This record gives sequence, C-alpha cells and structure tokens, in this order.
Amino acid sequence: MAEVLRVPVLLFDGDCAMCTDWVAWAERHPGAVRSSGEWEAVACQFVDLPALDACAGGRGLVTAERVQHGPLWLTPSGKVYGGLEAAARVLMRSGGAWPYAGGLLALPPVRLLARILCLPATRRWHPTRTGGAP
Repeated sequence: MAEVLRVPVLLFDGDCAMCTDWVAWAERHPGAVRSSGEWEAVACQFVDLPALDACAGGRGLVTAERVQHGPLWLTPSGKVYGGLEAAARVLMRSGGAWPYAGGLLALPPVRLLARILCLPATRRWHPTRTGGAP
C-alpha cells in the first residue's frame, strides 16, 4: 500500500462469508465504477494495516479488531467510515438506484434502524463477536 491512498479502499474481514459475498456483489454490480470513480476492496488479512492507519492519520482507527465488527471505508483524504457508514459509501458509488439507498443509509436515524434490523443476521454470521449463540 502506498503512503497516500489513490482511491478509496473498502477494508473487510475476509473470513466472514457474509462480508465476502457482499463485497463480491459490490465489485461486480453494474455501474459500480462508472458512476463515481474507482475504489478498491481488500481483505484485512492481505494488507499492511499499520500503513493504512498511517494513511488515515495514524489515530489507531484501522485495526483488525475493528474490521471484525464491520467493513471500513478509507478515503484518500484520510477519513474512515465504519460498519453501515462504509456500506453506505459503497452503495453511493454503485449504479442505478443504489446511490439513493446509500444516501439514505448515511443518515443517522436510518442507520440506527438498519443496525437494529441487521442484528439477527449479524448474530448468525458472527456469533462469537456479537454475543450470540455459537
């Protein structure tokens, strides 16, 4: 990884089937690159996390532990968005109606509702991380 990011990076947990499937969908979705520029998806196991954290200002925001709780979206300007905010950023760069869905998901009340609605799925895919049954 370069010291400065050229394009936004979606950092995800490559061990989670749900995360991996979602990223695969986002990468192949029609218009994902056309609509508003490139981005790169990388599993956290295959990247230098301290270097990415340095790109984000060296504040300890980019860690393997944090990625285990949801994806991170890192911008070239050093901003870091996590979890559903990261998902919203990916949707905003997709084609069709997905940018509108991403814009809605970026709103705090909608994000809170989505977090509540996604909790059962999160417990199913990450039982040890969320306190659900293994």
